[in-house]
Amino acid sequence: MSEKGICKGCVESVIVTEEVIQELVKETEEDLSLIVSDVVYKARLTICKNCLSLQYGTTCAHSGCIVRFRAKFKNKGCPFAGNPKWDKVS
Repeated sequence: MSEKGICKGCVESVIVTEEVIQELVKETEEDLSLIVSDVVYKARLTICKNCLSLQYGTTCAHSGCIVRFRAKFKNKGCPFAGNPKWDKVS
């Protein structure tokens, strides 16, 4: 990597501001049928917060996703290969 904080697979910095994260999370509210309950969301975030694969306090090392965004969706599971920490919700 030639520039600190730039992901080799990305064109932008891997450091995401709180404002960007809040905007992404707010976008999930457009279709409430796609997102998990607040209880499930908070449980998922707790798991991610304690995971060694959480980078920069925001990003999953396995998927490159912002965990506060990914954890909102019913159709998303933990991307930890071979040992997912949380599952999709039907």
